[in-house]
Amino acid sequence: MSEIPKTKRACFAQLDEMLSDADKQAITQTTDVFEFHFTLGLWIRNHWIYGQDDGEVSALLKAFGEDAIICSADDLSEKIIKEYRMHLRRKRK
Repeated sequence: MSEIPKTKRACFAQLDEMLSDADKQAITQTTDVFEFHFTLGLWIRNHWIYGQDDGEVSALLKAFGEDAIICSADDLSEKIIKEYRMHLRRKRK
């Protein structure tokens, strides 16, 4: 199992290493990240959010500017994918 990232940089580095070029291209080109809700989003929730230590999840929430009281696991995984998509788009310019 991968280590739970504590920063955006660590999060994006893990995703960069884990995902294929085709996966990254699909994420970059999508207009609606919801299409990844049951694939990459589920992986993020299962490996980085559900059943994890509260402190580790809090660090991940903080890295993405979210509050644990109002942010659900679904919302956080969507935000991670959206910001990862922006990261990929910036890298390809």
